Amino acid sequence: MVMRILSTALTCAFVTAVVVAQAPSKPVPRPSTKPIGTLAQVMRGIYFPNANLIFDVQNNDPGVPKKKGAEPGGSATDTYANAYSGWEVVENAAVALTDGVDLILTPGRRCQNGKPVPAQQADFQKFARNMRTAGLAVLQAARTRNQEKVSEATNDLADACSMCHEVYRDKGPADSTARCTPALKK
Repeated sequence: MVMRILSTALTCAFVTAVVVAQAPSKPVPRPSTKPIGTLAQVMRGIYFPNANLIFDVQNNDPGVPKKKGAEPGGSATDTYANAYSGWEVVENAAVALTDGVDLILTPGRRCQNGKPVPAQQADFQKFARNMRTAGLAVLQAARTRNQEKVSEATNDLADACSMCHEVYRDKGPADSTARCTPALKK
């Protein structure tokens, strides 16, 4: 009888342990998806440097070997400036511009003047699509390792930038309340 009680108790303990182990754990809280930076910071941190790397292909062939890197003990910028080079830099820049569109359109992002990014405006969405298309075209051209093809693709990239800037950026200083304001309907 004692054995039967002991056996039953051990079986119950085992079953309880198995059930507890299989119970769903508390869900891990998701990190906030609220954007940290302003649209201007995304532009200055991602778009400006990467677009200029791409525009540089018009005058400089990424396939030409670069000079030797910095001397040991230099700054981090000197040390890592040549970590990636050649066509890989151009491809990476095109990826940054293409995927950066999702950062621009992230709900909750604000412009430098505090206004919400006009991501719901039809023209702004069109400009974003144009940027994604231009970025993909540059990426495809860069994969050919052909300087002329990338140079041609920079025309669409420049157009994608300027079309949006004419409507949403080129309206006074960076903090101007006129920026990030949809065009008046005619």
